[in-house]
Amino acid sequence: MYRLRENLAQDMIHAFLHQKGIQPEAYESSLCLLEENSLQGVILYENSSWESQLFRKNIINVKLAAANSTGQLKRLFQEFYAARRAAGTDFIFIKIPAEDIGAMQVVQQLPNAYFVGSLLKLVSPVRVYNSTPPFEITEAGPGDTEAISRLARDAFTKSRYYQDPRLSYESANRLFEEWARNNAEGRASLQFAATYKGETVGFVQGLSKGDEFVLDLMAVKPGFEGKGAGFHLAAHVIEQSLRFQHKTVSAGTQLHNVRAIRLYERMGFKADASYYYYHVWPGKEAD
Repeated sequence: MYRLRENLAQDMIHAFLHQKGIQPEAYESSLCLLEENSLQGVILYENSSWESQLFRKNIINVKLAAANSTGQLKRLFQEFYAARRAAGTDFIFIKIPAEDIGAMQVVQQLPNAYFVGSLLKLVSPVRVYNSTPPFEITEAGPGDTEAISRLARDAFTKSRYYQDPRLSYESANRLFEEWARNNAEGRASLQFAATYKGETVGFVQGLSKGDEFVLDLMAVKPGFEGKGAGFHLAAHVIEQSLRFQHKTVSAGTQLHNVRAIRLYERMGFKADASYYYYHVWPGKEAD
């Protein structure tokens, strides 16, 4: 007989994931499926407060989902969907490892589930490139915030937010504008801007996060792609990240963003993991 339990003891969840060879992620809440006293499956999730405030919607981010069988995972997600619908959640973001075909099938069968893209995580040792940029690259300050925020609009149209038919193009634009602004106002550990004849033509923002340095946002003004701005911006922030003494730098891009993948590979990055992204809208009637 199965039963559900919320917020089971963390050590029990970690032991279950460890047995499955899964590295646990930070989370706020959990929904667990038990058979007698044995843990059979778990969903780890958190409220996405920043996105919720920006979109004026109640958004949940599923950090990890695992079970001993596809049937158990299906039951767990069905119960999670029903609970989130009752709680008034607008949409749920779910990230599934690309190799987990069973989990993808389960999520795709949920009502109002939309496949909204993919992510390829690439990693590289922190290194020095000794590049000579054709633009001026300087550490961005408060005076650069508005130019950087404007440049972020329309720069990330391959991302999942633009692929969701229930989110407007303008709301996705606003998200990246505010994302870049939030980074510029203190979230980013490092940020640099590329200027040409006094105009901001690109920027990069990075985070010192855990045991690695993360390339968080990077954009180049249309018309300047293919001229080395992206390479030199990334190279510069990676070199400057040496101050944090990380051994690894990571970047993420969509699996279909061939130009970005080729850039990172040219810089010595290697593919590390890939994921499929879904948005599920439990508050909507099934299409």
